[in-house]
Amino acid sequence: MNTLKTLACALLVAAGLAAGTANAETRLDDATILAIFDQANWADISTARLGIKRANSKTVKDLAIMVATDHEAVQAMGRALAKKLALIPSPPDDDTSAAAHAEAVGKLQAQSGAAFDAAYLTHEIAFHRAVIAAIRTTLLPQATHPELKALITQVLPGFEHHLSSTESAARSLGVAF
Repeated sequence: MNTLKTLACALLVAAGLAAGTANAETRLDDATILAIFDQANWADISTARLGIKRANSKTVKDLAIMVATDHEAVQAMGRALAKKLALIPSPPDDDTSAAAHAEAVGKLQAQSGAAFDAAYLTHEIAFHRAVIAAIRTTLLPQATHPELKALITQVLPGFEHHLSSTESAARSLGVAF
């Protein structure tokens, strides 16, 4: 689902990034990194809540519950760090991630039953791949505050766990990705 990949890419584009690689002229400050981090968590919380409500299989519902719970905790950690560091997360002016997310959610809401499960899993795989790439290639390397770097480093394995769990669920349900 290319539209679902667009959501994850929008998080990158919003930060002035192209396909997960830093533009040589674009340098993200910690407030922008925190905003992107918050948006990524918000987007996945929102989609996971939809997964909890609409999942056809227990496998997908359980996955969505885990994703929502974990991202809520990570989002709270990011917001607490922003407050502690007295940073106001500020997304770039040309941020299109909310519109892309709304489009992705609309496409998911148009599905039901096994088709919803497949669309949800495909979305989660594309989303987590893009976010992990952004973390590794851009957010972590450009973060300057040691506590922000530590937080990103601490939560990266959780994003990777979500990806592997989603891929496993997709395989078990016969969903190609």
